[in-house]
Amino acid sequence: MADELEERTVEVNLPTLSADANQRLTQALREVIGADRVQVPSDRPRPSQGDRPKRGPLDRMTTVKAIVLGVLAVAACLALIILTWAGGHWVVTGLAFLVLLAALALVTYSIIALSSVPEYPDPGLVALLAEEGIHDPEVRFSEIVMEFTPETGDDEERPTDVQDDPARAIAEQQGALTASSGPTRSGADTKDD
Repeated sequence: MADELEERTVEVNLPTLSADANQRLTQALREVIGADRVQVPSDRPRPSQGDRPKRGPLDRMTTVKAIVLGVLAVAACLALIILTWAGGHWVVTGLAFLVLLAALALVTYSIIALSSVPEYPDPGLVALLAEEGIHDPEVRFSEIVMEFTPETGDDEERPTDVQDDPARAIAEQQGALTASSGPTRSGADTKDD
């Protein structure tokens, strides 16, 4: 967690977008955040100004990437199975099994990554952003929303109601395996009464 906080205006100014698109994006963002100004860590990236959060190549999973990686994994499995059958090298069967397990892990990761985009803007705004060259408008919008959410700590609890503080509720839901519309406690902390 950053030591210093700064106040940021909830506003989008992407240099690649038109003034109208930036304005519509700003309005949608302010509706989600519920404020015009917020306190955030000063070292947080600024996706609203064109910065992109640092992530690995698989962190920005898209449907096309998932399909291509799945097809490549299946092709590798088939090639190893054919090699085993043709050459009688049964040790290669173990390697094919390992490739199959890796493919299963990749598919599971892909499903989680594809379903974890937390914020979706208006479909008209998505279409406008796509027209203006934004590759994955929903993911980009979620990155911008996360710029303006407060730090919440590392615990699993989500005590904030979305009606009371939308930005904090979004930040708490970001890491949740099962998002909820209202406050919840960590399952590890609950006791049967």
